Amino acid sequence: MSEWMVSSVTWLNYGLTVGLVLIGGFFSVLAAVGLLRMPDVYTRMQAATKAGTLGVGCMVLAVATHFVSLDVVLEALLVIGMLFITAPIASHLIARAAYFVGSPLWDGTAHDEMRGCYDADSHILHQKPTDAEEEPGDPRPSLLAGRTSREVMTDEDDEDTSPRVKRSSQSRSQAG
Repeated sequence: MSEWMVSSVTWLNYGLTVGLVLIGGFFSVLAAVGLLRMPDVYTRMQAATKAGTLGVGCMVLAVATHFVSLDVVLEALLVIGMLFITAPIASHLIARAAYFVGSPLWDGTAHDEMRGCYDADSHILHQKPTDAEEEPGDPRPSLLAGRTSREVMTDEDDEDTSPRVKRSSQSRSQAG
């Protein structure tokens, strides 16, 4: 009787491990397909983050079920916890950087919440859209000020032509 129970638990463990590996593999392949098929960097990151995190999480759970040990299970849970914490943050930061650099949005993008909120001259993100003129066809906020972020950064490298330096030198000359 006891031998039968051990055998059943072992087969259940194998079945659970194989199931988790298959599910993790499915989500990992789904993430790879999303990276290849999605139209812009933002939707590609969504596919990579969500499906990739689920895929890797299932694979790590499969490792924990295969090696039935408290140490391995704790390490697997820590790995999954760190993955679930860091992947969305990293994805958010990459998307934000891509938006500020001027990475184009997909033509089918319906709503751009950050439109007009980014000041390309000061690199400040405002809560509400600024007073800059909006160009109806271009969704990139850095172009709302008339220049791309790269142009603004190039201007800041050349300190003599930077608008900020010009403004401060004008105010100094008016004061003194």
